[in-house]
Amino acid sequence: MSDSSIFAFDDPADAQRLWFRDPLHAPRALPPLNAAFWGRFSGLANRLEPRTIHGFVYFSPLSVPRTAPPPLPHGQAAENWRTLYLPAVERAYEAILAPDYAALTALELVTLFADQLAQAVPAMANTIVAAVELSPDAERLANLLESRLGDEGPLLSATILHGGDSETASLGRGVRQLADAARDSAGVPALLAESRFEAALASTAEPWAGALRSFLSDHTDEIALWSEIHLPAWNEDPVPLLRLVAATLNSPERDASTSAEDAVATVRARLAPEDIPEFEAALALSRDYVPVIEHRARWQLKLLGSFRRPLLALGGKLVALGVVAVPDDVFFLNPDELERAAAGEDMRSRVSGRRAQWQEDLALDPPLLLGVPVPWEMLGALDPMLKRIFGAVRVAAPSQAVVTGIAASKGLARGPARVVRSLGEAEDLQDGDVLVCITTSPPWTPYFAVVSAVVTDSGGVLSHAAIEAREYGIPAVVGTRDATRRIPEGAIVTVDGAAGTVTIEG
Repeated sequence: MSDSSIFAFDDPADAQRLWFRDPLHAPRALPPLNAAFWGRFSGLANRLEPRTIHGFVYFSPLSVPRTAPPPLPHGQAAENWRTLYLPAVERAYEAILAPDYAALTALELVTLFADQLAQAVPAMANTIVAAVELSPDAERLANLLESRLGDEGPLLSATILHGGDSETASLGRGVRQLADAARDSAGVPALLAESRFEAALASTAEPWAGALRSFLSDHTDEIALWSEIHLPAWNEDPVPLLRLVAATLNSPERDASTSAEDAVATVRARLAPEDIPEFEAALALSRDYVPVIEHRARWQLKLLGSFRRPLLALGGKLVALGVVAVPDDVFFLNPDELERAAAGEDMRSRVSGRRAQWQEDLALDPPLLLGVPVPWEMLGALDPMLKRIFGAVRVAAPSQAVVTGIAASKGLARGPARVVRSLGEAEDLQDGDVLVCITTSPPWTPYFAVVSAVVTDSGGVLSHAAIEAREYGIPAVVGTRDATRRIPEGAIVTVDGAAGTVTIEG
């Protein structure tokens, strides 16, 4: 049950509008500055108006739903990402890395942060445009298979779309390579097995030391989840990465390279002969979708994570002024309080109260929709991205022993459920566990090589969790709404990725 009764708008006019939250990218309550930051970034990039209630950001459309973009020549959407949109994102990122933050005053940092934010929002919008331009090709394939093959169509089209390689799958391989380097380095496997992570970080044994430096350099500023800039990236705190390497040392390597080819063969065998030419044309046009989608997701995390640099620099200056206790207290100020804090206003008591409130908000179960009562699946009917990425579709009614969701990666798996609500909690995952979580993002990818199946509260057949489950050849059920609340920690469950069910056995 959601805590609907405490989620209400201050302005009665807002109650007359449709508002929805994004559990895929912002599943938990956020500190005040995070919420404002995420609302501005995601809201402006997607043409949505944000409101924050108890740390959860809700959005309402600023205009009519996004119309389909004009068809582009084959490959043009992917080329636009590589030559137009990605360079703009890279420039925005480099502009955040450039300043000498230590040389600036607190007031100068406040002004610089506002300027950087204004410049980076259009760059973030480029990552959305890239997805929108690719959508018609993906939608063409999905609509064809759904119309011809019925309930099997969504999973088959999604499996075909993910094809071969992606940026986030390469992250998983990078962790596997780190594990291989550890295995070949004297003393490092024992340090990892004994959780002596500080010693493993300090080890100069090769090839481990060089591989670790290279990995952290390649993944600088990539945060674990889009909205959670208050949490450090791996290059700031590598210990979570080392826990993942330790788990990878004991997990088998999986290869799902044939899953897309198998799906293509299945479709060719089941379609009527007269539909084959249309399928082949749609297949050729859709190959760029997942590689671009996953690449821009990593750059979103990198661009958003880079803002930790000016904000923590500001937090350090505020500590020196005596107005906050620790640098990351800055995330518990509202944007309009930053300048006042930089001018010397004491914020310690205010921050303490907000930290306490945030801890309470983290335990809340917020409703998915507010305002005008509209079924979640109706949004998916209006917007294909909401349907396939966010899982805005109708799911079967659950029973006491069965959690139902969206079939996202075929296969059967049975194992103990590990209910994980953040990447930090995933560190204890063991080979064969069933990962039950709210959502996943690119830094979660290496855990897909450890677990036997994935179940999520949010997302659709083209969410990150669904794509990577297919990459790693493990079953996945996504968009269950409430799996993390209904499945007990440690319960033995059977995941049927083709049926979209999770059976709780005890």
